[in-house]
Amino acid sequence: MLAILFLCLCLGTNVHAGVIATSKSTITDNTLTSESFDEGAELEKISETCLSNSDFEELGDHSVTPHLAQTFGLLLLPAGVETIGLMELRTALNLEPTPPWNRTSYPSDIDFASASTIQEYYDLRESLVFHKRDFDNKFFPINEHTITTAIAYLDKRFPAIRRLFRRRFEEVRGSTELVDWKTVDRMIFEYVNYFSKVNKAVFQLSPWANPKCFDAINIMNF
Repeated sequence: MLAILFLCLCLGTNVHAGVIATSKSTITDNTLTSESFDEGAELEKISETCLSNSDFEELGDHSVTPHLAQTFGLLLLPAGVETIGLMELRTALNLEPTPPWNRTSYPSDIDFASASTIQEYYDLRESLVFHKRDFDNKFFPINEHTITTAIAYLDKRFPAIRRLFRRRFEEVRGSTELVDWKTVDRMIFEYVNYFSKVNKAVFQLSPWANPKCFDAINIMNF
């Protein structure tokens, strides 16, 4: 019994002095390990999809009037993709889940100098690429509730988005056992580049980016 307990402790996460030692995680999603998973094909499927009026209304949790739903959706789509990517990035680095939505300010050099753990350093780095803001606007309320709703919609309608981020981050993390400041910087760099790639495909869901999608909406409602 003691031997089993000792083995479990050894396999756990050891956080100390700005370094996180982790065991390589096992991916349980078959779509990630299967050789049939084609990144290009998944991105193409997303970019060739068109959202309807009702899709845009559901994306925004019916929080705006129907004639503003698509415009609101164009703001929510990248925010949702961005947040999904950061959620998967935290998971890949074995860090705490995304904290509650709060207004944030850009960190200073003093903030970085005072960071004593990987978690603190990552939180500061993340705030540079994802500056959380509540837009107190009665027309386009971008906040924790609406973005959470957008994430739920994207996970249901386009589960490949989360899988793409997860697969990419697992590939990068597979080359190192330790998470230190340099690892965080590298993963943030990968995130920024990969977000641009995924978001480019997601942007095509709108008729304003993809003229073929005009047939999916009633243009008179917008």
